Amino acid sequence: MQRAAAARLFLARRPWVYWLAVVLLAIGVAAGVQRELGDVHDARARWGEVRAVHVATHDHEPGEVLATSTVELPLAAIPPTALSHAPPDARAKQRVSAGEIVVAADVTPAGGPAAGAAPHTLVVPVVDHLARDVRIGLAVQIVAEGIVLAADATVVEVIDEVAFVSVDPADAPLVAAAAKNDTASLIYVP
Repeated sequence: MQRAAAARLFLARRPWVYWLAVVLLAIGVAAGVQRELGDVHDARARWGEVRAVHVATHDHEPGEVLATSTVELPLAAIPPTALSHAPPDARAKQRVSAGEIVVAADVTPAGGPAAGAAPHTLVVPVVDHLARDVRIGLAVQIVAEGIVLAADATVVEVIDEVAFVSVDPADAPLVAAAAKNDTASLIYVP
């Protein structure tokens, strides 16, 4: 207690000491802020050149029209296949999350069920009256009369009761024949 009283008495008789301490503290804080701003500038300089890319504005499910906005990002943070300009009416080929950089694999141009299919596959329309909650991107197997016709298939479009399914070209004729005879069924793959 006596030390605190002595310090107050000392500062009361010599106010310049108090103000000197305040000025030194302010100089220390200013130097720290200046150093941090220099570090931020150095970090920005290390990133280098920037480029405008498209990012999704909200979550998209496969088949939805992509809504994007343009942002500038450092080249080091941009994937090589990022889109610098999105095609009009482009649709999501797979799930795209909000804020995600849109890359070529995420986009399918508008235009028919085959637009959403993977390369080197064929699209076959299948009607399965018992199938429920069929949606784009769903992994399925196609069977007919107990025989697996296509073990690895993906739904690429759904129009009314017709599920357009992407299958291996070797499986497409059997699937098409079963679909024509109305014996094709979809089996959901977990």
